[in-house]
Amino acid sequence: MYQYNGQYGRAYLFDHIVNVRTGEEEKRNMTTGVHIVQDITCMECNTYVGWTYVKAFEPTQKFKEGKFILEKEVITDITRDWVL
Repeated sequence: MYQYNGQYGRAYLFDHIVNVRTGEEEKRNMTTGVHIVQDITCMECNTYVGWTYVKAFEPTQKFKEGKFILEKEVITDITRDWVL
């Protein structure tokens, strides 16, 4: 299993996520090589929560294309306030 890090620490890779908006495509130098990514923000509060991989240039990183990174430090568990 891979471990992922974002600019705020631990991050998680997902195949699908909901309730986010994507920003402009941007070429970034990352620890695993050059990627084209889009930042993603929460649809409700417009807070940055991570990015999506549009294109990976390294053959070993192609599996990330179309997937999403969510940064643990900036996401909120909304269920903590639910009354069941």
